Amino acid sequence: MDLYQSNIPKYIYSKLNKDPKLSRKFRSSNVGKCTQIFDNYYHGVDGEITKSGWSDFYLKTIHISILNQIVDYIIEEHSCSEAYAKDYVYFRVVGQTWNGMAKEQHLIGILSREFLNADFIKTNYELDEQYFTDWEAYSFGQLLFGIQIKPISYKKMNTPYQLQAKENHKAQAEAYREKYKVPHIVIYYDGDNFYDKDYVFNQINTILAMKINVIF
Repeated sequence: MDLYQSNIPKYIYSKLNKDPKLSRKFRSSNVGKCTQIFDNYYHGVDGEITKSGWSDFYLKTIHISILNQIVDYIIEEHSCSEAYAKDYVYFRVVGQTWNGMAKEQHLIGILSREFLNADFIKTNYELDEQYFTDWEAYSFGQLLFGIQIKPISYKKMNTPYQLQAKENHKAQAEAYREKYKVPHIVIYYDGDNFYDKDYVFNQINTILAMKINVIF
């Protein structure tokens, strides 16, 4: 995978991450809904999906002045160099969005090679937002199940706010099951690999055994 890497020393990066005022500056109301912007790029690009293409698309979508204001804040409040401040902002909005999507693509590629009788299709932003579903599996045009891919850190989230968010996601997944009458699974990854790969593959094999037998 071709991922973005931050060049900032870890202690500076950690310090910036702990600034709540700085974190608020990266809200979607300020820097845009990065996942939605990426979705527009992904579904609208003519040709190959690339890091540089995504970067150009994002920077043309958002007002650069907004990002520059965040850079100025970091320089003034944390005595960072301009280079580190710009690197941090760029990595937060462009790099992390790309890295998350690239890992999804990597994992879906593994599933596609393992389960040749299923086609894995990325959903649009609206469906993901409403039903906690960013991929769907099809066979001969028939929907088999929905998928949400999350890092293992999501599974471990346990603050009151995070637990409420996870409850909301569960409700969205249940709404997906009710609307489309198919299973919905959450797949976790750790680094570049599936978390508990055997469990993931067994889950999918079980669904395919039931669903594809019905199709045929």
